[in-house]
Amino acid sequence: MEILVEEQEGMYCVCVKVEKYDPRVKRKTIVNTGSDKRELVKQGYKIGEVIQSDYVHNLNGKIQGTWFFEKKAKKQLDKPVKEVIIEEEKPAPVKTTRRRRSKPSTKKISSEE
Repeated sequence: MEILVEEQEGMYCVCVKVEKYDPRVKRKTIVNTGSDKRELVKQGYKIGEVIQSDYVHNLNGKIQGTWFFEKKAKKQLDKPVKEVIIEEEKPAPVKTTRRRRSKPSTKKISSEE
């Protein structure tokens, strides 16, 4: 499988050519957009969205295809600083709690005199 990559204005042009199908060897070759993307990433290209896709299957007689991918733009690492106004927090109001009445004891006290 031959892969030719050309850089054009903001995109990559990828041409793929595979060998013809040989019934004695019985080696089918299928190249679609996903396999093409994986191969380009292995080679170190930073690609974005697909502009034009293709499908190559040497059993059907189609042995050549062309794909177009966008170049991935570099992202900014630092974001611009925004002005922030810091306000003091107000202390939380004190909650008043009522004391609960204790339950009277229900124990029986034996009185021996």
